[in-house]
Amino acid sequence: MKTLLILFACAIVLSSCHVSVKKTIGDDSTANKTYTVPDDSAITKAVHDAYAAISFKEGEKPRYNEIQNYFIPEAQLINFRTDTPQIVDIKHFIDPLYKTFVEQNHIHLFYEEEVFGRTEQFGRVAHRISTYVTYLNTRDKAEERGVNSFQLIKTKEGWKVSSIIWDVEKPTLKVPEYYLKK
Repeated sequence: MKTLLILFACAIVLSSCHVSVKKTIGDDSTANKTYTVPDDSAITKAVHDAYAAISFKEGEKPRYNEIQNYFIPEAQLINFRTDTPQIVDIKHFIDPLYKTFVEQNHIHLFYEEEVFGRTEQFGRVAHRISTYVTYLNTRDKAEERGVNSFQLIKTKEGWKVSSIIWDVEKPTLKVPEYYLKK
């Protein structure tokens, strides 16, 4: 009986040692909602690689041919810069849209980086909300800030972006504080 009680006590202690990482999201109205934080270093890297692929320094040329390496061939990009969404596949995003933007606006430095990110994952699918800033021709002042919603899938080659949906900050649409916290 004494041995049984000791085994029971050990079982309770061991089961209470399981730690699951939880993070609270949202503002005060959603403070009691949680999600499990995945081990997302590979997902985060895939998102940061996508940002790096479109970025280039002063004196460098854009690496148009490398951009699609971080996306599945069928990837869609949906831009809500205006009231009507602009929906394109990855090839049409690169050329003509991005290439034309760089050339017609005489962009000699383009840098986009994540300033806040949060990942949710289940198996081979993931979502990363990513607040970003964009610098054009200078790193002194950000030209734009917005929020990207990345959808990613795990392929044989690793995590790839299957779509990005984004909107930019405007006077009537500010990035919420909970998308800016580190």
